[in-house]
Amino acid sequence: MWLFTKRSEYNYIEFDYEHLTDWTIKTSDIDHTFNVFNTYVDASRDYVLEFAVLKVWSKADLRRIMNIISRHRNIKAILGIKPLNYGYPKNIQIVLKGDAGDSTRYMAHVLGGIEVKAIYENGIEHWGFIFPSKSSTSAFIDMISRNGNVNHVNVDKININDLMPAVMSKALLLLSPRELRIMRHAYRRGFFEIPRRIKLDELAKELGLSKATLDEYIRNSLNKIIRTLFNIEDNNS
Repeated sequence: MWLFTKRSEYNYIEFDYEHLTDWTIKTSDIDHTFNVFNTYVDASRDYVLEFAVLKVWSKADLRRIMNIISRHRNIKAILGIKPLNYGYPKNIQIVLKGDAGDSTRYMAHVLGGIEVKAIYENGIEHWGFIFPSKSSTSAFIDMISRNGNVNHVNVDKININDLMPAVMSKALLLLSPRELRIMRHAYRRGFFEIPRRIKLDELAKELGLSKATLDEYIRNSLNKIIRTLFNIEDNNS
């Protein structure tokens, strides 16, 4: 049963995705993880930036996966690559510039979604998004289903007005002082209301941050809060 308040209730959705038109599907037989820790969507120029850490267990696997990434039509450029340790398993910091036209996060972005999780493992993409309504969540699933197989979908309702006060007593443990300050300001300015009372770029100007930096703070903070909330609910169920 779906219940939505007029202004403050969101959907949190997690799912696995076989993206049949992306480079990730071609890595199903390569043992690796690709953990995205920051992103930037430029809708006006049709590209997305992906800042991630790639982990591989052999030199041969590294060579194969980099060959797949560099040759795939969805990747406009590899903007940076830096090994983070010697030997194997090896962690590699990597920055990709991708085509927005076939981007899962771009489709979420145009529907008002906030990304909180993106991990690719052996050809499977594991995603987590917050959407402002049931209709936007359904529209998103319909859109990405055209380019792949969506599996293990889990949707939970989140009421931001109930969620934020409920975690404030634990916020000092969950969030860094800067994350707490940013989330409190965003909440007070109506960023989490439906419809939003302030846009991301306007909020960024008020806080003296770039849109990409603010997006990272909000996404990381929501990730911490949501995971803590659902772990508590699972333990009590």
